[in-house]
Amino acid sequence: MDIQASYPTLPLWLITLCFLLALLGAREIGAAVARWQRRRRPATADAAADEKDNDAFAMTSVLGLLALLIGFTFSLSLGRYDERRQLVVQEANALGTTWLRTDLLDGAERTRMQDVLRRYVDARVDFANARTAEEEIQQNARSVALQNELWQALVAGTQSFRDTPRASLLFTTTNESIDLAAERFAARQDHIPPRILRMLLLFAVLAAGLVGYERPSQRRSTLLLLLLLTLAVGLILDLDRPSTGVTHIPQEPMTDLQRSLVPGAPE
Repeated sequence: MDIQASYPTLPLWLITLCFLLALLGAREIGAAVARWQRRRRPATADAAADEKDNDAFAMTSVLGLLALLIGFTFSLSLGRYDERRQLVVQEANALGTTWLRTDLLDGAERTRMQDVLRRYVDARVDFANARTAEEEIQQNARSVALQNELWQALVAGTQSFRDTPRASLLFTTTNESIDLAAERFAARQDHIPPRILRMLLLFAVLAAGLVGYERPSQRRSTLLLLLLLTLAVGLILDLDRPSTGVTHIPQEPMTDLQRSLVPGAPE
């Protein structure tokens, strides 16, 4: 199964629960193997001490590698989250500048351009508020259609002075807004590589098995460890799910712009 294609469509709570159950199952398997080996081969005191030291070394090493992998994966998801947040600010600034520069147009052309811009900003806010992958794609298609309408309005509005610096001011920020919209869509579609997720799952399950093998009787303390691992992985997946996750990208720059474009609102 392709984790990259499937996990964004599943509820986060279900993924987290399944991950925890997998860890608990691995722990129980490890504990069962440890009990079976002790019944089958009773060890002397010295041999038991040496075996315990070896098992402790293996468990510590695997947990250390798991912590490193979690930290690396968290860094990837947090970097993508920050990139998406920055793109919201940049797009809001570009659209706000474009709105101000519509004053360079005359009469009816300015009114038409501003009307399309209002609808376009509304579409961009709806795109950010999409809570499913399908809705996100639909809102992006709506934005693309409005981009074409916006560009046509700009071309028509600058017909009489297209080769002047005044027209260049309008074309520059409008083109920047369209480019940033494409970048935002690509950034929201960019997830952690599935191979990294598979390695993270493999290391976590192996670590849980070794914890159960090394500490078969310490069920409460190992349960706490597995819960913490589950929360860490759940946070990583949450940050990697801009549409369906719990932690959403702040949209205040875009919503503030949307309110400022309402007729009669203060600039």
